Amino acid sequence: MNAVLVPVRSLVGAKKRLANRLTVEEREALALAMLADMIGALKAARSVDRVVVVSADEKLLAHASEAGAEVLREHAPKGLNPAVTAAARTLEADGVTHLLTIPGDVPLLEPDEVDAVFASSTPQNPVVLVPSGTGTGTNGLLLAPPTIIEPRFEGLSLAAHRAVCTQAGIEPIVMRAPGFELDIDTPDDLAELARFADRGRCTHAAALASAAAEAHAIRDTTRAVS
Repeated sequence: MNAVLVPVRSLVGAKKRLANRLTVEEREALALAMLADMIGALKAARSVDRVVVVSADEKLLAHASEAGAEVLREHAPKGLNPAVTAAARTLEADGVTHLLTIPGDVPLLEPDEVDAVFASSTPQNPVVLVPSGTGTGTNGLLLAPPTIIEPRFEGLSLAAHRAVCTQAGIEPIVMRAPGFELDIDTPDDLAELARFADRGRCTHAAALASAAAEAHAIRDTTRAVS
């Protein structure tokens, strides 16, 4: 059974690095829009049997459920990697054999790319790493079985995941996928996301980012002439 796990932190204080571009309410709306876009793409992937969101935020979990995902409640938050580890154990015990974990801020996923990631896994290569656009982060981690290694998200996670694989005697597959590359952390990321609102890929998150960019430009102009 193939499952995708999307870990998402609390909406409280979401995306603080965007505070100079977006209000608290706008950042919360962006986080929920990205999650909705991701769930929609994942549910459209032919290879995905289950889409699961793990978080300690009840509002976020309610939105995930409304979008069609299963939810796992993180009752005692200890960080991203412990949350993913605990969820992987739960899902493996429930019959999941292949688990793809994608952080909750990767809104441009394409269903066929998700299918390709699952198809690339083999018994000889049970770990697939999908890098971020910078080539240093991990925006997709496929494990078969789900607990074959412990996750090392955050920071220079691609190198960290490679190191864990080496220690376990595993040769991972590193697979590039354009829809996985953009994760939204900085104003530059937000500007890149906004570009997709005009390219036939008008997701909720892209449209919201575009509107936010326009509003920010208007605010800057108003300050300049006042």
